[in-house]
Amino acid sequence: MTLNPWEELEKITGETIRPGGFAITEEALAFCRFPLGARILDVGCGLGATVRHLIERHGLDAVGIDASAQMVERARKAAPWLPLRQGSGDNLPFYNGEMDGVLMECSFSLIEDADFALTECYRVLKENGRLVISDFYYRRRPGVKTKETFMELLAEHGFIVELWRDCSQHLGQLTADCIMRGENPALLWQCLLAKEENRGLTCAQLKEFKPGYFLLIARKPPIEHEAHAHEDQVLEHSCSGCGDAGEDE
Repeated sequence: MTLNPWEELEKITGETIRPGGFAITEEALAFCRFPLGARILDVGCGLGATVRHLIERHGLDAVGIDASAQMVERARKAAPWLPLRQGSGDNLPFYNGEMDGVLMECSFSLIEDADFALTECYRVLKENGRLVISDFYYRRRPGVKTKETFMELLAEHGFIVELWRDCSQHLGQLTADCIMRGENPALLWQCLLAKEENRGLTCAQLKEFKPGYFLLIARKPPIEHEAHAHEDQVLEHSCSGCGDAGEDE
């Protein structure tokens, strides 16, 4: 049976099924400093690896949701106690202001309607709750999933972006891991070419857009402070890339 690129990716990354694994998750948690017992939602939880990590390693009250019934079923068979639900990121089955944090790790770009998804994230977050997004972006593709378009989109939905960090070195590491394990070194490009915005492109054309990977952390401000959101400063960090997809010129 032929596996799709994302199933192939699982063979390299394990249950996290994303570049960087828990390394980027830990960076986000160190920044957010959620207290013990904080209520955290993982949107696009997949096999529940992050939910389990948040509960067992950090003492957080984590819950996951994923659009794939197959993924949720696999996760429940492996760990029946994990609080996972099948559902869509643009229609979250949670109360207003229920969450201290929402994580979208390599899942935001898979949701069909980004506006609905951000509206829902904003709704379920408490005031001063944090939204954590890590995903692919393009450094030379004006208007399509660039740093600027992500920042503008978050601002339009009322969020204050507190951190933007380029994490593209993890893409290079992923390619290196593929080579070390005797797997297809072009796996990353196959995953990217399978995305809706890249349908019909060749690998050479895609490389011209300089794909990268980022970590973004945004806060839902108290209502009385929303008008002053533009005054807050955004912390920006970057890491030197390694490997073809992670290189920056």
